[in-house]
Amino acid sequence: MRGSCSLTAVLLACLAAQPAQTWAQAETPRPPAGFRALFNGTDLTGWYGLNPHSVTGLTGEKKEANLAQQRAEFPQHWRVEHGELVNDGHGPYATTDAELGDIEFLIDYKTVAGADSGIYLRGLPQVQIWDWNQPYDLKNPTRKPHLGSGGLFNNTPGTTGRDPASRADRPFGEWNQFRIRQVGDRTWVWLNDILVVDNAPLENYNNRAEPIPSRGPIHLQTHGGEIRWRNIFVRDIGAAEARQILSAADRQQQAALAEALTLHASFDSSLDADYSRGDSRCYVQQGASLIPAGPTAEVQLVADGGKYGGGLHFTRKNNHRPAYRDAGVLGYSNRRWGTSVSVWLKLDPDRDLEPGYCDPVQIVGDDLKKGFVFLEWSKDETPRFFRYAIRPLFHIWNPDNVQWAEIPFAKRPMVQVEKAPFSREAWTHVVFSLENVNDKSRPQIGRMHINGKLQGTIENWDLTFDWNPEQVLLVLGAAYVGHLDDLAVFDRPLTDNEIHSLYHLPHGIRDLHP
Repeated sequence: MRGSCSLTAVLLACLAAQPAQTWAQAETPRPPAGFRALFNGTDLTGWYGLNPHSVTGLTGEKKEANLAQQRAEFPQHWRVEHGELVNDGHGPYATTDAELGDIEFLIDYKTVAGADSGIYLRGLPQVQIWDWNQPYDLKNPTRKPHLGSGGLFNNTPGTTGRDPASRADRPFGEWNQFRIRQVGDRTWVWLNDILVVDNAPLENYNNRAEPIPSRGPIHLQTHGGEIRWRNIFVRDIGAAEARQILSAADRQQQAALAEALTLHASFDSSLDADYSRGDSRCYVQQGASLIPAGPTAEVQLVADGGKYGGGLHFTRKNNHRPAYRDAGVLGYSNRRWGTSVSVWLKLDPDRDLEPGYCDPVQIVGDDLKKGFVFLEWSKDETPRFFRYAIRPLFHIWNPDNVQWAEIPFAKRPMVQVEKAPFSREAWTHVVFSLENVNDKSRPQIGRMHINGKLQGTIENWDLTFDWNPEQVLLVLGAAYVGHLDDLAVFDRPLTDNEIHSLYHLPHGIRDLHP
């Protein structure tokens, strides 16, 4: 009896010495209020093995055989240990029996060096999990593990949300916690309580032209190393709550756009801006001076001729180029500069433009060799290419001191679209943005969107300028022939969702300010 008590005391002492976390992991999962557990902490009930990529292109008996094989392989690579769902780095993905729609999803994970994993939502890849210690490889420029986990890695490169807004990963050996909200095609991701993806659309990886499925399973991807999962909880979001979430997100987004707006020129009755944080006057260059600008025979204000009300019509190539001073508008800084410019254009480039380069919008400083930002149509090709270019200091983009046309397209700091959707019959929306110019410690990026969709990015360039901030101008109509309306400038690079919202504003930019 005395020995039995002594043994009990020893066992209790040993158990008490175990880390509290080990005990917590072994307990039955306890979901927060409103959530339910997708993993019971005991066995693989509710899960099966499926790598959806393995059955792509298969049909009939071959597909059925592959699916059966993956189910059979699942328990060979997945096990339950101390209340954790553990994978050895191989085999099919752990897939929920449940088909889920709009949800809030909680999950903890712990991985190892060299591993690469992720969480598929509605059967689509994926909220990415990286070994963020991997260095960035210029030979694989769209793969950016050093930026951290949580991004929607299988979205189009360059889109907002594809890479996380900040790196929130914890060191190896520590648990990380995801909170993921999926409503419609919109995705929010919090990693360790830090919002790393904010209201970004999840693209349909299987067919980007199609909407994502309304329901689908969750896959926990396995790739290259052991990963452990625990506390896997989900809460279904009903239709009423989903509408509230999306409506609140839209209101928040419009408020953020209004806060970021620095200039709006509607061209309803004047070349001057309707709204500006700085100088609202429109100018033209006369020698070394700027003088107030007004309409001319070549640059006409056309009532009811714009996308929204009045608009500008550049009737022929000329040197009357309306311009707006930076002061309080573009926010150029020699330390770090970001901005976005939005404009509507209407023309048939191959019928309306005159020979030579044609730039509907430029941002210039005191010397083009110190930096130059522009939209342009090429001068020789038919159909003419439409481009967005960011030329930093001359020796950076042109070390061989040759003509712009002599540099191969792939070696120019530009986005080029061969068949952009411009016509005389319909207005085309263009937004270009700059991010972290002059800041080599951060990714320096330029993006161009047409009609709400990303066309390409300018990346992996040293975007260092050396402008005199007092002489920076936003210039319109450099050799341009066509219509232009609803010019707007913002004090930061806009997200894809924000640009999509601009494209669909019922009354244009005037919806954002009094």
